[in-house]
Amino acid sequence: MGKAKDGGTKGLAKQVSQLLAETAKKLGLHSSFSQNVALAVLIGGGGGVALWNYKKHKSDAERLANFTVGGVPPPRRPQPAADRVAVDHRLLKRLIAVVKVCVPSWRTKEFVLVIVYTVLLVSRTLLSVTIADLAGENAELLVSKDFKGLYEGVKRFAIITIPAAAVNSGLKYVTNMLGLLFRKRLSFHVNQAYLKGQNFYKATNLGGASRIDNADQRVTSDIEKFSTAFCELYGTVFKPTLDVILFTSKITAITGWQGPVLMYSYFILSGLLKKAVMPPLGKLTAKESELEGSYRTAHQRLIQNAEEIAFYDGSLTEKTILNQLFQNVFKHASYISYLRTLMGVFDGLLVKYWASIVGYAVMASPILIAQYITKKPLKDANALTGDYIRNTSYLMALAAAVGQLVLIGNKVTVLSGYSSRVSELLEKVKSLDKVGNEPFTIRDEEELPAAAAAPEEAKQEVYRGNETEFLREWQAKRDAQRALVVSTPLPPRRPAGIVGGMIVSGELIRFENVDIVTPDGQLLVRNLSFEVPPGRNVMVTGPNGSGKSSLFRVLGELWPVQCGTLVKPRKEDIFFMPQKPYQVLGTLRDQIIYPHSHAKMLQLGITDDDLGNLLDVVDPTRIIRSTWGFDDVKDWINTFSGGQKQRVAMARVFYHKPTYAILDEATSAVSDEIEGKMYEACKRLGITLFTVSHRHQLQKYHDYQLKLFGNGDYEWKEIRHRSSQHKQPLSDKV
Repeated sequence: MGKAKDGGTKGLAKQVSQLLAETAKKLGLHSSFSQNVALAVLIGGGGGVALWNYKKHKSDAERLANFTVGGVPPPRRPQPAADRVAVDHRLLKRLIAVVKVCVPSWRTKEFVLVIVYTVLLVSRTLLSVTIADLAGENAELLVSKDFKGLYEGVKRFAIITIPAAAVNSGLKYVTNMLGLLFRKRLSFHVNQAYLKGQNFYKATNLGGASRIDNADQRVTSDIEKFSTAFCELYGTVFKPTLDVILFTSKITAITGWQGPVLMYSYFILSGLLKKAVMPPLGKLTAKESELEGSYRTAHQRLIQNAEEIAFYDGSLTEKTILNQLFQNVFKHASYISYLRTLMGVFDGLLVKYWASIVGYAVMASPILIAQYITKKPLKDANALTGDYIRNTSYLMALAAAVGQLVLIGNKVTVLSGYSSRVSELLEKVKSLDKVGNEPFTIRDEEELPAAAAAPEEAKQEVYRGNETEFLREWQAKRDAQRALVVSTPLPPRRPAGIVGGMIVSGELIRFENVDIVTPDGQLLVRNLSFEVPPGRNVMVTGPNGSGKSSLFRVLGELWPVQCGTLVKPRKEDIFFMPQKPYQVLGTLRDQIIYPHSHAKMLQLGITDDDLGNLLDVVDPTRIIRSTWGFDDVKDWINTFSGGQKQRVAMARVFYHKPTYAILDEATSAVSDEIEGKMYEACKRLGITLFTVSHRHQLQKYHDYQLKLFGNGDYEWKEIRHRSSQHKQPLSDKV
């Protein structure tokens, strides 16, 4: 049967050989020289493609290093030594600090598990040696046809596999548990400082070196990845080191000093070669965590500002931002994966295949030395077979152990990336108690922008005439652009849902017997009916929870029309400005034109000078323009003051120049003078206002008042103004 099987294998090999020969003949490769040339061309072509692909991935990664959502790279600054990712003494110092957090005392469960882990690693190595010895003995017994001894050997082998399997599974369990315990220690340690007092606020809202970027990513994902990588690193270092010691002593006893010297010489050379070509995986891993954090933060911003984004109809812009951020994650992860693939090819050649060639030389060295140098008699075939099997197991284990030590650089560099992120988190949360307790630095008058230092009256004199002329031109320009859109036929009546009220497109806003109902079924307003043609400004008042914001959720189609009919213009003719305006990821320009893109702005023929003039209307001192340029990318939510956010948001209203603007306490953070300028500019631009406010002084800018009582009732009345000009409604002024 064995002969038949052997004959079948030889026949198959012969057929494959003939097939390859025929293929070579068809390709014109008759000689071995031609075949070698073809093989060289194939290998060279594959290497060239791999090199081209590597350069492409690297180019993408370099672009990502300076990427910002606004498309403008930030100014290049020298990287502080504390923030650099490298395998050096700083990494060791950081790891020691982290270990003190993970294993604070020898009385802890973590320390006990580390001891158990160490015992299991030693047991696994000893079991590997025992199994290798049994394999060699059984092979020798099999060749010598000692079946009784073979039976006993197989029985011992079967018995030893039971603890071996238990040890292997125990190692996996202890590794996972250590990772979980380390993660628990680090998470509780961070939370202790992060959630102490107002530290969580300081960490995300105070600028400078004290601020923690992507705190959620660091506290969750980065700690988890670090804990797992750190536990695996301990096993990766300890067991191979133990294997090297034990298997080296075993091989030395069999082959003499020549075998280990040959093996270690090879691995030292391969290690030096590997170090020369090793990519900066630590830095790349840290960048990957940063990109993942940015992508996660963008999703969190979307959830936290969902209503504002829905009011702005900014879903397309947000989708573009999210897709761009994920594309960055994808490109960077692809680059790292490709680098690891190339390193895998390199590692396979050095550690696996070429090391096997050296292993053959090590196994043959005792025979060659005995035959040609010492002239000692050779062992019989049975003993040589046993030695061969035993030595093969030893060499495979030794090669694997040394290979893991050679490859440990990969894991250390990856760990350094996670370590830098986690260590920075630990270092910053320690300093949070001191941050923000000292008074902020007041800028001197000469440090302020030049426009801010000028007298207010002079500034009003400078911009008054130009502002009126600009607003007139801006209104004409935007009305002409809007006419191209409005000229298309209005869509027919359509239901707001399968059941309920109706929404009808029209040139004005009209509520006809509409009920305002919350998602949990609370009736806020019953049979609401009123009409607001263009030019009629309305002030909406009422206690908290009476339905003021709910009214605009229905108008903005965030909530369905419960009953009745809602007549409203197109979405682009209504613009919402909430009390806390949404700040999009991107440039200062993006804050004004949102949800438009820069390309859309240019398509409309709008320039940065136009945006500057719009900002001058709401910020006559030009502090915003003097402090930041339109291409500056900041975390605008934390950069702008409350008043600056409302000024920029009102400039956003002017930019879009809708027919109707919904202002929900939108001017509460600016002065009365600037507030008046904003309302006057709205009138000049032909923007009809719906204003939600509790301030009585705003009535002078409105014609009608809608008062909601919160019990289903409401009141619609005209606002009577005094004869003085400053008390006249805004529709009668200017």
